[in-house]
Amino acid sequence: MTRTNRTISRRRFVKSAALQAAAVAAGARIALGDDSKAAGRLSAGAATADITPPLGVSLSGPISKRGPSKRIITPLNARAIVLDDGRERIAFVVCDATIIYDKVMNRAKELVQKQTGLSPDRICISATHAHAVPRVGMETTELDLKYYDLVSERIADAVSMAIKNLAPAKVGWGVGSKPEFTRCRRNLLKPGTFGLNPFGEQTDRARMGGPGKNVTSPVDPQVGVLGLQHADGRPMAVLASYSIHYVSGDKRGDVTADYFGHFANRLGELMKADVSSKANSADPPFVGMMANSNSGDTGGPGGGYEKQKEVGNTLAEEVLRVCREIEYHDRVPLAVGHSAIKLGVRLPDAKRIEWAKAVKAGTWKGKAHGWKKVYADQTLQLAEFPPTLPVYLQAFRIGDLAITANPCEMYASTALEIRAASPMRPCFNIELANGYRGYLPPPEQHKLGGYTTWPATSSCLEVDAATKIRQELLRLIGQVAKAPTGK
Repeated sequence: MTRTNRTISRRRFVKSAALQAAAVAAGARIALGDDSKAAGRLSAGAATADITPPLGVSLSGPISKRGPSKRIITPLNARAIVLDDGRERIAFVVCDATIIYDKVMNRAKELVQKQTGLSPDRICISATHAHAVPRVGMETTELDLKYYDLVSERIADAVSMAIKNLAPAKVGWGVGSKPEFTRCRRNLLKPGTFGLNPFGEQTDRARMGGPGKNVTSPVDPQVGVLGLQHADGRPMAVLASYSIHYVSGDKRGDVTADYFGHFANRLGELMKADVSSKANSADPPFVGMMANSNSGDTGGPGGGYEKQKEVGNTLAEEVLRVCREIEYHDRVPLAVGHSAIKLGVRLPDAKRIEWAKAVKAGTWKGKAHGWKKVYADQTLQLAEFPPTLPVYLQAFRIGDLAITANPCEMYASTALEIRAASPMRPCFNIELANGYRGYLPPPEQHKLGGYTTWPATSSCLEVDAATKIRQELLRLIGQVAKAPTGK
């Protein structure tokens, strides 16, 4: 990457940081509406907007260099739901993208506010983290920039259409489980054995991949479910949350929404068949959406396109089972808590910068690693980052359900700790939401080393970041738990 592009990368973070800081200039706060008014009759709406890229848009990320898109296997979408209890209005959007950088997120929220009046702090926009899709906001070519503008506009369109589709509704929540697809992708090396990192240091005690018999941490098989129905019980939408990274095996240059897209399609089919006697052709189409919950150290199965379909279809069947069992309500309190906390950045020191320059110049004579050139570029980009970055966090209350949102790739252990300590049950997380701050290894995982801990623009936050984010999300859940019930 040229110095010009590295400067743009740094400005992207600095500018987005300023925008987020301004959004919460008064510090962490909770949005509970007017406490004197009870929660009214629930309304909800849902909509979908196409965000399939034109061929040629980049699929490359900070580490993975996939090149341009060459073939569309499945379309990509931004899927939105909006809930309104008469006091509070909130929106969730799930996008078929690997990551969406802050600038694109912020522009989408600004467009929503301009079109509908909905405040940005009431909106949660997340990326699924499918891998055969664009990293939205990373590149600077004219084609990519036009596509990023399109994504912002289509996200805003989806929320605006969902608001137009608001109708009397009922909401329910529950959890399922699908452990057969989850696996920890970090494995301990044999005692006394140390792995080589890209910086020429033989210090790692963990590596990504391997037999999976001596993993570093637990996995989270929970399938979180938020179901929306029309007033007479006809299905309207479902927001689900699950924790596997993606299904591997796609071909270079192909674009596919992975299991997330298959889940949405299959759940729509199942819901239509389940209530065919109550179908109303005047209804907007059913919207099923699957967010990624906490996939930082959780891998998925291989098997390519057929496996993607199998995983998506199986999850749809599990979600349908949960939806049939949960209790639906037409009056529930909605609440939002949000904050931006400042976290330190693991900036490279002078020695690391000299290493990167030597690798770039071809004069590095140390131990070789296959990714040394990629991490040399990453080191020089990271050197231009500010010493701290704001991390924007949200907690939502929907009746007795708590949903947290963060811009990182959270480890399962952190999510399980939040759930265990949460004053609200059930509780599930949405990751890669409202921006991008990279991997979030807990402190004990940093000590083990390995891919997700190597300093880069995709893993830059301070060692204690996971602890601080967990504590802040629990604080926000505690606040929304005190929202008036309307009873």
